[in-house]
Amino acid sequence: MLLEVSGLNLWYGEKHVLKNINFCIEKGEVLCVVGESGSGKTSILYSLLGLFQWGARLEGSIKFMGREILGLQEAEYRRIRGRHISIVFQEPSVYLDPLFRIGVQVEEAYRAHYKEGDVKKIALQALKKAGIQDAERVYHSYPHHLSGGLKQRVCIAMATVCNPELVLADEPTTALDVSIQGRILRLFREMKEEGKSVILITHDFGVVAEVADRVIVLKDGEIVEENNVFGIFDSPKHPYTQELLRAI
Repeated sequence: MLLEVSGLNLWYGEKHVLKNINFCIEKGEVLCVVGESGSGKTSILYSLLGLFQWGARLEGSIKFMGREILGLQEAEYRRIRGRHISIVFQEPSVYLDPLFRIGVQVEEAYRAHYKEGDVKKIALQALKKAGIQDAERVYHSYPHHLSGGLKQRVCIAMATVCNPELVLADEPTTALDVSIQGRILRLFREMKEEGKSVILITHDFGVVAEVADRVIVLKDGEIVEENNVFGIFDSPKHPYTQELLRAI
């Protein structure tokens, strides 16, 4: 088992955000987490990486590759982030530094964990692997030179340049047109084929149908249903899941 989450509870002050969350993910599996805005989907990802808001309180267990990682010191989290567990954020423009060229930023993600190797070659390989054909041009570009779809693929390159075992993706296709969305989802399928695991946050059941192996349905911080993708579409059990599917 690559990741096991059990009895996870998260509070922001007095607000109980995540309530007794339990799930696991195998190597080479894509797990989709669906639910309406405010249901706690992104909080699950941040909990896995130790990215807490001030005043957050977290209880439970998060085991990654058999090791308990909940409650690690910040220095230990830094050794895991990017190297073993990485994240692709929803809005790439917020997470790409406008003052630095793309190549520098991809290289920095690699240098955070490795000190050896031809970093330019490794960065270009990561950009190409993320589906960027003109990698050399993008490498020398600033973020404002790129379209939204290219920025998102750059973020995927940064998330995968260290070849992590688990990639977290927070609604990575939101606001992208259908053709670009298809390319991004194809990248996640390729990650699965390479043996990487992916936890994908989405509210789009079209995305779920295209990439998911299993699905978690989240409502008000609680898992109300979990099943393989065929079970979710063919025989949803919970009324909330049925309501979400009817809304497609």
